[in-house]
Amino acid sequence: MTEGREAARRQVRTPLRQRSRRRWAIAGGVAACWVVLEVVTGSAFSATVLLVVIAGLGAGCAAGLRALGITRDHPWIRRLASRPWRDGQDVLKVAMRHLSDVFVVTPSGLLLAPNIVELQLNPDDLSSLCERMELGVIKASMTEVYDEQVAAHGARFAGSGRADVQVIAAGSVPPGRYRLRQGDLASNDAQPDVADAWYADAGPEFAYSAPQPGYAGPGSRVWQGPDSGLTVAGGMATIREESPASVPVLRLVTGSSVAQTTMSGARAGRGSVELVLPDVLTVSREHARFTFSDGRWWITNQGRNGLTLNGAPVAGEQPLSDGDAIRWGTRPDALLSRVEIS
Repeated sequence: MTEGREAARRQVRTPLRQRSRRRWAIAGGVAACWVVLEVVTGSAFSATVLLVVIAGLGAGCAAGLRALGITRDHPWIRRLASRPWRDGQDVLKVAMRHLSDVFVVTPSGLLLAPNIVELQLNPDDLSSLCERMELGVIKASMTEVYDEQVAAHGARFAGSGRADVQVIAAGSVPPGRYRLRQGDLASNDAQPDVADAWYADAGPEFAYSAPQPGYAGPGSRVWQGPDSGLTVAGGMATIREESPASVPVLRLVTGSSVAQTTMSGARAGRGSVELVLPDVLTVSREHARFTFSDGRWWITNQGRNGLTLNGAPVAGEQPLSDGDAIRWGTRPDALLSRVEIS
């Protein structure tokens, strides 16, 4: 029995923490700088001395800026820390790959996953996301990815409830960046007045279990809490949030191969994607992307060999219907899949 426990413990793949990734990146950058200096100077000793001098100048500049009151919260530093080339969808893709950063490793080696995860985005990034898909669909897709990462790493949920990834706006997050943390009952950093896209009209479907304050009457705006059940926020009214919008199952039937998903943004191809197609050379590693928006599935071509929907080439984003035929290429003999939406 002891050997079985040790074997199960060895199978747990602990994800690399963000701080560890940063340290490895710094170490790689220092090594690359040393190699460049060594090539330029032709001497390992000279390269080491120059690297120490550069590091000292950098530390002195950082100390001087701190003495002037320019810290990481300063607008200049926040502007440097932002990623202006990323839009909301790019930020979501990066955050999707690192949901496992919130896992906790116990002293016994057990990997625990919190049931509630809070993903904070810059208000502008979240606004651009909500223009393309509903907030409920975003949350449902992130929750599905989180469940998959929990299973892939062999982790266990810390609580008895189901997983829930909350996507909220936080003014302290620079544009193009994100912040992941274990979910709380209420977020102190959430901005309830940043955009109308994240508000819901308080109607009869909301159940109040505390006296209504002035702003929470019918027809007013109520900030959605981070829990799909009852949420208490600092003594304010307890509300019940509407359940996330249900996403119909998208199924691709390709001969005897079947791939399905409910995740908006799922990719299809023969590589490391969510919808794996048969390994045919005409099929790209990432041949198409499927998104759910406005109550229906949409397809976008991502492959080099083209894509046809019911015999017509796919240009831009095209809507899908149950029974549609997708040919993975423009040739008549290219691989063919049937779409099933249920």
